[in-house]
Amino acid sequence: MKNSEETSIIPSQQTKDPQWFALKVSRKESLAISILEKAHLRTYCPMAATDLTIQGKKTIVERPLIPNTIFVYAPFQQLNSLKNNHPFITYCYKKMDGKYKILQVPTREMERFIESSTKMKDDITYFHPDEVELHKGDRVRIVGGLFDGYEGTLLKAKGRAKRMFLINFEMLGALGTHIEPQYIRVIK
Repeated sequence: MKNSEETSIIPSQQTKDPQWFALKVSRKESLAISILEKAHLRTYCPMAATDLTIQGKKTIVERPLIPNTIFVYAPFQQLNSLKNNHPFITYCYKKMDGKYKILQVPTREMERFIESSTKMKDDITYFHPDEVELHKGDRVRIVGGLFDGYEGTLLKAKGRAKRMFLINFEMLGALGTHIEPQYIRVIK
């Protein structure tokens, strides 16, 4: 909760230039995406296949990888206007220097996140930034294969031919997938 000392601040960049924002949508991702896309805004909501048991039968369903969260590329003023007309859409905030700042994702980081989550669609796990202690694993670079050039953290997986690899995104958290050992090089 915010108190009088912890106030929210709007983005400091030009409000007319589009930028990536993270939005909370309280389980209405598809409705929010529809509203934003009707306003001709670019949206992204990474999806992942999950097993679900319905009336005793296992079914594979696509669900948002990061529940209740979508990303939108929009000018702040336009997004704020849309958000004010649809109260179930709210900004994600990040606490910085005792204040809550609307979460803006740098374009380069967002594009890398989209590329990575698309490539890993069939074998992906999302880790919130607070859930992963990156200093525990080895820093590695992938050489060859689908993720050539990516750097991340290796999580040892005993008894597996593949290793769990994390790609850390400063603002967004981390994505994990399995990588064949021959593609992994330790960064010293």
